[in-house]
Amino acid sequence: MKFKNISVVLAALCLFVPAILIAQNTLDGQAKTVPEAEVTRQSAFVNAERERLLGHHDKAIELYKKFTYDNPDVGAAWYGMARSYFAKDDMANALESVAKAVEKEPANEWYQIFQADILEKTGRAKDAVKVYEGLTKRFPNTVEFWQHLAYLSVLAADPKSGLKALERVESLRGITLETTMEKHLIYVGMGDGKKAAAELQKLADTYPERIEYRHRLAKYYETSGDKASARKVYDDILRRRPDDPEAKLAVLDKAKSSSDADYLASLKPLFADSKISMDAKIKELLPYIPKLEAGRDESLTQTLLELGSLVEQAHPTDPKAWSLSGDLRYHANRPAEALERYRKCIELNPTVFSVWENTLDILYQQQRHDEMLRMADQAIDAFPNQPKAYYYYGLAANEKGQYDNARAQMEQAVLMTGNNFALRLDIQDQIGLALLGKKDFAAAVGHYERLLTQGGDKHPGIMEHFGDALFQKGERSAAVEVWKKANAIRKSAELERKIGERKL
Repeated sequence: MKFKNISVVLAALCLFVPAILIAQNTLDGQAKTVPEAEVTRQSAFVNAERERLLGHHDKAIELYKKFTYDNPDVGAAWYGMARSYFAKDDMANALESVAKAVEKEPANEWYQIFQADILEKTGRAKDAVKVYEGLTKRFPNTVEFWQHLAYLSVLAADPKSGLKALERVESLRGITLETTMEKHLIYVGMGDGKKAAAELQKLADTYPERIEYRHRLAKYYETSGDKASARKVYDDILRRRPDDPEAKLAVLDKAKSSSDADYLASLKPLFADSKISMDAKIKELLPYIPKLEAGRDESLTQTLLELGSLVEQAHPTDPKAWSLSGDLRYHANRPAEALERYRKCIELNPTVFSVWENTLDILYQQQRHDEMLRMADQAIDAFPNQPKAYYYYGLAANEKGQYDNARAQMEQAVLMTGNNFALRLDIQDQIGLALLGKKDFAAAVGHYERLLTQGGDKHPGIMEHFGDALFQKGERSAAVEVWKKANAIRKSAELERKIGERKL
């Protein structure tokens, strides 16, 4: 770190070396003349420290080396050298130097803390554990040492020792949310669900007035698939707080409703309650999305849309509310209504790509290519590593006749597709369409031919457009055969028209 003001550096330096400068000038409370050699020694150390604090680590190391050569027993100099090596990411020399500091002044815990930090950073968690084991023996009542020992033990694949360290933390500090969650997560990692739940139960019982701790326990049971235990916790919450909205939502009995629509209608008062979290409401509605998409139950559809409107009113500034309501309308095939809500969600929180994706899909369906191109450009800025943003941009550019622009974005998108082979083929198809749009039919044929061995022979769009390219190149009979293969993959009236008109 570099300081902007030399006075700041000198002030900081005074924090490190006042004892050296003052103690050497007094004896039994009386001022004494300091030998010139001692003044030189002090100056050499101060010069090295100053260069380190200024961020001049190469120069600092050079000065520390000279100092330690003449004064090998000064731990502070070895420690300073270690910090400069550390700043230069030279971990081997940093470890060697700090080990010297610990050897010269084993009572200085700060040297050992830094030593453990370097060991941890270099992947030697087990060696770092040994350092903290020594620190906890010397300072058995220092909570921070036990906490870091627990962390390092887990890092060193020794969760049981981590738990023992956390038990010591609890004995010193009492039961806290932080320690409980650390123990809980260790038990989860060990696959011991019973003890993981027991930690949350102990926390809830220790602080009965903190009802959110019981919610935490109930949600853990839900995540674990233990619905019976979750129900017991929610019942307990309702005994303590009969009006708790999330518990009321959780214990509703679906079996008493004659249909999905009737059950969902019973949720309206709860969905209108702003005290119930959006996450709980989303979780409740997710199982109905496939039924909504099927579109067979108009009553179910209408009730779900009403619930979407209720969350908008209950949580007007929560982007999740607008995303949920938009999703409900998107899957209910009400794209204009969904688009309005997705725009609101993006305005509140532009960091969820699925909302952008659905928005761009709606704009494409509605053939609003100008707006689609602008929004896809914004999506690329917001998600530069998301290939679908480039794909939608290319779709819009192709539709607008901007073939070179489309091709440039699509070729960049191909590099990002990874193992998403379906998306890669969709993008490659659009590259071929850009070549067709430019009337470069030979290049288009060559492009599509190369795709046949990459799965393109199973892609209906690629096969259809390959046929188009062959036809435009004058290979009429070959085009008809390729169209027939495309129609066998996915029948369409357009393909049958092409085959019927041009097979002669």
